[in-house]
Amino acid sequence: MKLSSLGLAAGILVAAPAFAQTTDTWRMPHERGFWGHAGVSWGHGELDAECPGGFDCDRKDSRIWRAYVGGRFNNAIGLELGALNIGDYTRGGGITDGWGVDASLVAGIPIGANSAIFAKAGAIYARTEATGDAPNFATGKERGFGGRYGVGAQLGLTKEWALRADWDRYNLPLPGGKDDLDTLTIGVQYTFR
Repeated sequence: MKLSSLGLAAGILVAAPAFAQTTDTWRMPHERGFWGHAGVSWGHGELDAECPGGFDCDRKDSRIWRAYVGGRFNNAIGLELGALNIGDYTRGGGITDGWGVDASLVAGIPIGANSAIFAKAGAIYARTEATGDAPNFATGKERGFGGRYGVGAQLGLTKEWALRADWDRYNLPLPGGKDDLDTLTIGVQYTFR
């Protein structure tokens, strides 16, 4: 019995350094070495908002873009902060457009050097504006918070540069309520750590 207790104690002592090494790789946003990549993406957006009858309506725009910076808590979990131009959409005899800033937790699986697949979830703070003259169509400016989630993949071209594709859904505040914006973007990412 003493021998098995001694073996258990030795096993704990041997495992302890590995656990300590694992916790050393956990980084926080205020620590050196957390922030490690930045990028920009362009693409297509589709606004899931009402379209009053009798007026032209185009709820799709291929001129949206997002710029972002990110870092990693560890090899699987990270944080991204971004700025988003939501595009211009024709609705109710006018234009609906806006901007937003977002933050999301990113969880992914690294695949080789500088490549990965990932999912993300977080929040967006957006400012939108809708103009138009359709009856009972809410116009004006609106700002507030909404949720956001998405999936993506990146393909490393070099140790620093990668191509990246993202699909995201943002729940935006619009005059008269909240509606979803779906985006599909492709861009480049630079890793600087």
